Amino acid sequence: MNLPPISALEMLDALARTGSVAATASELNLSPSAVSHKLRTLEARLGFRLAEAQGRGLRLTGEAHRYVAAIRPGLAALRDAHRGIGAAGGTLDLAVTSGLAATWLAPRLRRFLGLCPDVALTLSSFASGEEPPRADLWIGFTDSPPPGAELLLRVAFFPVCAPELLYEGGGIAIGGLRPDMLLHLDGPADWGRWLEAAGSGLRPGTEGISFTGLLAMYAAAEAGLGLCLGDSLTCARALSTGRLVRPFGTEMPARAAYWIAPPPGGASDPAQAFIDWIKAEIAA
Repeated sequence: MNLPPISALEMLDALARTGSVAATASELNLSPSAVSHKLRTLEARLGFRLAEAQGRGLRLTGEAHRYVAAIRPGLAALRDAHRGIGAAGGTLDLAVTSGLAATWLAPRLRRFLGLCPDVALTLSSFASGEEPPRADLWIGFTDSPPPGAELLLRVAFFPVCAPELLYEGGGIAIGGLRPDMLLHLDGPADWGRWLEAAGSGLRPGTEGISFTGLLAMYAAAEAGLGLCLGDSLTCARALSTGRLVRPFGTEMPARAAYWIAPPPGGASDPAQAFIDWIKAEIAA
């Protein structure tokens, strides 16, 4: 499911805080009828009831209050990122691990440049294990971040595959996996850990195809050559468009994580604006 519009989520947050359609309308400079319309549209988008009639007013459901509690930190992060972010200007050189750069970051850069139109951006990518180029900001997936790095996100690995591989022939069961069905990135260690976490006695061997680059492995999975392990960032676009699907629910925490680091001299204004923006994107 795609994310609802931010304006609708802000409306729901305001309604939860004020407890009144009229007060919400006043806070957001909307008419009460516009608030009610946004509420009905958001209910249809989410698929559950958000409010019930109470006298002449409305009362949020328990599910709505739980949803607001879950989205409120993300909304707060977005508001913080937008305060003064457009004032940043100058050059910004990013060095980003290639898998994240191509699958998650590049498709979202228009949002950052829309907020900071005066930033001249250069994006360089590097493969895992390579020496990254000199840059104003470094973003990588590693278990040994450089000094001064800040954690962006810890992720878990889970299997993904092409829809036809999952649905043709009656589906895939964990007990039906074979070593030749597994696609590896830099060796079979991650698959070995996932299979153990899933309670499978299968041990990956040398039969599956091995890759040294994330993009080639994902391309092979999308083409139906087998199953590979992905994460919530680099697989997000492929999963949302249906190019890849998740055949199993078991997840395995990754030993590495996504980190961001400025150069030793500290972050420039454009770099700090980008740090604030990417944190908000991940939080949302």
